[in-house]
Amino acid sequence: MIMSLLAFAAVLLIAYWWANTGAFSSLVHMMCVITAGAVAFAIWEPVSYRLLETPIEGHAKGLVLVGTFVGLTALLRLFTDKFIPMNLNFPRAADVAVGGAFGLVSGVLSVGIMIISMGYFQSTVTIGDYTGWSRRSDVPTAPTIGSDNAPMLHIASATASFYGYLSWGSFTPWLGGGTFATHSPDLFRQSASINRDSFGEGQGRIAIQPGAVSDLALLDVPAAPLSGAVGTAPAAAWAVGFTVSQDGYDGGGQQFVLTAAQARIIGNGKNAASVHPVAWSQPTQTAPMGYFFFSSPSNMVTSIPSQGESKCVLLFPKSEFGTQAPKYFEIKGVRYLLPAPKSGAELLAGGAAAAAGGSRGKRIEDPEATDISSLCDFPDPYYAIGGTVINSNEKGNLVTDGANFVVSGEQKFPRDGSANVSPELRVRGFQVQAGQRILRMNASATAEGVRIFPDLNEWVRSAGAEAQDARVCVIDDAGAKYYAVGLVEDDGEWVFVRSMGGKPLRIRDIPIQPLGSGKKLFLHFRVPSGANIRGLMLVSPSGDRVVNDISVTVPKEQ
Repeated sequence: MIMSLLAFAAVLLIAYWWANTGAFSSLVHMMCVITAGAVAFAIWEPVSYRLLETPIEGHAKGLVLVGTFVGLTALLRLFTDKFIPMNLNFPRAADVAVGGAFGLVSGVLSVGIMIISMGYFQSTVTIGDYTGWSRRSDVPTAPTIGSDNAPMLHIASATASFYGYLSWGSFTPWLGGGTFATHSPDLFRQSASINRDSFGEGQGRIAIQPGAVSDLALLDVPAAPLSGAVGTAPAAAWAVGFTVSQDGYDGGGQQFVLTAAQARIIGNGKNAASVHPVAWSQPTQTAPMGYFFFSSPSNMVTSIPSQGESKCVLLFPKSEFGTQAPKYFEIKGVRYLLPAPKSGAELLAGGAAAAAGGSRGKRIEDPEATDISSLCDFPDPYYAIGGTVINSNEKGNLVTDGANFVVSGEQKFPRDGSANVSPELRVRGFQVQAGQRILRMNASATAEGVRIFPDLNEWVRSAGAEAQDARVCVIDDAGAKYYAVGLVEDDGEWVFVRSMGGKPLRIRDIPIQPLGSGKKLFLHFRVPSGANIRGLMLVSPSGDRVVNDISVTVPKEQ
């Protein structure tokens, strides 16, 4: 209630200010606010999507919306003050009444945009005493999304409805074939905590890089179990299959986590339907297909630990679409145009992995691939990284966790680091979780070595930028990918440590290793205990190229 009181107090204060300023000045300011808001919403997604690739991804959409609105309002006010310097005089009663009315509109829109922006900042589901809309645990058919009836929701709702109405009128976009109302329905609900409803009450990511989601497929499922309740009959459903790469994972690339509130399908109607999933299917560690329900707020999609890609199919009840057909799929605040639907009958026949979309490219077996099993080992996770002792107080740009394991960043250290650092202060290896090991691969440039450098691989020389952007991974006997998470280069005098911070390592991220240089290079992969590693692969849009063979089994964690 305190947050709502503050919001209404801000609206009334703005209205009072402009009531005292006069009707004409209040009208001019209202037009500035309306225009600034319309422009802010128009460029909101194109600008913020680009910022989702940056470290501010969790705040990008909120910053862009509120920053653009405030900046444009200020510029328009400066412009109008310069070119409309004179006020118009009206009777005092009219000035106060009309000015107050215009000021009230300005206040509602200004505060409404602030409230909507607040929903797109990385934060907990509840901010202060304000939750808004969220999944409810007190409803047997969860994930029903309900409201805490916070009065400030009316301000956000009025703002979103106002700009949705304008987008059908004088503010209709010239290009794009859609409007604010059709592309962002239920915006005030999304911003009122649904967007922030992530793992751990907001600890998980609320944003995802647009390029991290691929292989979108829209499936028409004739009948599927949409509830785990006893006696519930199967019903028709729309399903969306997709693949998420490690770029979009939570916890520094550890695992992909998705709640029911963070995904939805948007219909193709003027009053577009907005439907959240009620069930999902995905491959598991023990079976090619698993079927699960969002029957509790604690139930959420999680990728198989260590794997660099996650395939999933979300199911949405057809009954909630009415006569509309799915048009867009939105996941963690990023909207994608859905492809033409195809049959989803195979979904319940054991084909979840296929239904979730194919691989990014065909698999190519390199005819010159050699076995490099002898170049792979599994170091003690507490080893001194790179063979040199690094003091955690002098780690430079490296980011470590509470146990001094490397999480992200890069830094160069003297090769003969002091060995007098106490074990508690030493920087350890690359971060792993329970059930995982680090596979260390000797990728030093030798004729019999790892074939991912121009001196050793014709494809890397001829493919240009595509090869340089290829991601480096190892694969197991089931074809699951485990991307390199970091590297250590040793030239005899200096040790260079680079951690990708959860993002897959690309060839361009590897320092040049000419043959005969004498440098030592070690790539590090996070793999699950017990996995059978069978090859080194370069992943690119045109294909997944197996460049070296491996035959090792990951030992159990120490």
